[in-house]
Amino acid sequence: MNDNKKTFDTINAAALMEQEFEPLQFGIEKIMPHGLFILAGSGKIGKSWLALDMCAAVSSGGKLWEFAAEQGEVLYLALEDNHARLQGRLMKTETDNTDVERLHLATASLGISNGLLEQTHNFLSEYPDTKMIIVDTLERIRDTELDKSMYSCDYRDMTALRSITDKHSLTLLLIHHTRKMYDPDPLNTLSGSTGLIGSVDGVFVLEKDKRTSHKAKLTIANRDTEGYCFKLEFDPDKCKWLFVGNEADTPDIDEPFCELIDGFMKDKNAWRGTATELSDTLNGINPDCGLNHLNITKKLNCHTGLFKEKYNIEIGTDGRDRKRREITISRGVTV
Repeated sequence: MNDNKKTFDTINAAALMEQEFEPLQFGIEKIMPHGLFILAGSGKIGKSWLALDMCAAVSSGGKLWEFAAEQGEVLYLALEDNHARLQGRLMKTETDNTDVERLHLATASLGISNGLLEQTHNFLSEYPDTKMIIVDTLERIRDTELDKSMYSCDYRDMTALRSITDKHSLTLLLIHHTRKMYDPDPLNTLSGSTGLIGSVDGVFVLEKDKRTSHKAKLTIANRDTEGYCFKLEFDPDKCKWLFVGNEADTPDIDEPFCELIDGFMKDKNAWRGTATELSDTLNGINPDCGLNHLNITKKLNCHTGLFKEKYNIEIGTDGRDRKRREITISRGVTV
């Protein structure tokens, strides 16, 4: 009998469903879990300014827009900057008025294949409470030759970097460039192959309609969270990206849906339940609204800013229990 017979190590679905796993951890709540991510955009669009805001939020335990950050040490590899430029950036963003003692900056590093991983693990040994590492930019740490297809090389480099997030509970964000091309799907504009997108836990794409405009759109596509599309506006005085609101896939505002939610909340301060429970309730109020558990979450996310500004209604999601992901709706109070 051959005891070394090759086979698969499987688990049946019933046993899998009985297992308990740690809940998803976030560097920045709702939008950026722990794991490997890419922030992409065209050159000089403002990716580094956004990265600095993320660094300040995590190192100080503050917020990025309306999203609370998990406080911890932050390593920012600003590989296209020098100390004088970094100081100037921090002063412009008024980060010097924030407690950023936990923000560590470096302007040089080794490459992926010749020492970066060892450098990173040594830093994490010294600062075990690190919650975020930002590499600005990805291209600066790629030192391996294109000895195979672009897809294979992209996947190889991302797999090497993933070894960091596999061993440590933190967010590793790689700043990258987009190609000079139009595509209705922002993810298709990333420079490189689909191996980049396929091997990371999420992609953030920052884009403008016009280079001279201060208005931009940030598309977020993550494996383990809902997708987001934010309207942002750059404040040139403070050099910060300001949160304007959520953007729907189409520019049209669904006023009947908003009025339906407003009417539903007239006699209550707060409601909590699943997307299915909410869609069933609203369909009972208006059978013609045609809502289901899939489109109702998307509609709520797309109109978050409008609900807050026009109706004084806060929309939130609670993903602490993976078996029961809940929506929270409140009028001027916290659920």
